[in-house]
Amino acid sequence: MTDSTIPFYDLYGEAFIRQEPNVAHVEDIATRSRGLGWEIAPHRHNRLSQIIAVFDGQWTVDLDDKHHDLQGNWLVLIPAGVVHGFHFASNTQGFVLSLSDSLLAGQSDTIISELSALEWHPQTLEFKNAEQISRFCNYIKLLKHELTADEVAQNLAVNHLVQMILVTVLRQQRLQDMTLSNASRESDILLKFRALIEQHYQHHLTVKDYAQHLHISISKLNRLCQTLLHDSPKAIIHQRLLIEAKRSLIYTKQSVEEISAQLGFNDPTYFSRYFKKMVGVTACAFRQQGNIK
Repeated sequence: MTDSTIPFYDLYGEAFIRQEPNVAHVEDIATRSRGLGWEIAPHRHNRLSQIIAVFDGQWTVDLDDKHHDLQGNWLVLIPAGVVHGFHFASNTQGFVLSLSDSLLAGQSDTIISELSALEWHPQTLEFKNAEQISRFCNYIKLLKHELTADEVAQNLAVNHLVQMILVTVLRQQRLQDMTLSNASRESDILLKFRALIEQHYQHHLTVKDYAQHLHISISKLNRLCQTLLHDSPKAIIHQRLLIEAKRSLIYTKQSVEEISAQLGFNDPTYFSRYFKKMVGVTACAFRQQGNIK
């Protein structure tokens, strides 16, 4: 699709409903999508940014050149000018919040300086907290009411509700950043664990020894291994030792006694019992089979 074929809309397929300053618009996803077969073709908005929220649903999102398959409870941020399209599952529940550039610019002039930290770029954010979803939906419903009511201080109410919605988005960004940061740190710990095993598997260090080298508790090391590697630290240590034993039995002519000593076993008999317990056959039988299991 060439640049000239991507249509600009205010709201999808129509002129923006209100042309006054500081305007916002809220509609249910079903209102716009049901009559279109739950498919919104790629388009963009010139002076509108949008927040799309879907709850307990399945949908696909295209943001410029990136494709996202989403399932569950998600927010999608769409700054003005970003090409976007959707395909929703039938009867998807959620909201589309459209915010004019003038309204967003007004938020940056408020006393809530924390909102300046909000990253307004194409992004998917997963809701993982039911209470946060409930609060967000309440803000959206209250905003929808204020936009259609004719009451005193309506603009003030709209601005405050938009602020609370943006605060919710900021909190979700922070939670996602923390999750990614924690995952990165945890992956780094396991990489160091693997490296330590490579250095010391012949020395028969205990799980406690490795945890001390990594400056973490035994329980944390166990949790990380179970969560990310789907095995216990002890099993991972044994796996490395057994891989080396199998390699030596298959690819060298060393005796079982020599392999035992090379792998840090003081007693060849104990090594033989250990190997049979872990592999299911004796070291000699494994060598005769001639393959690594």
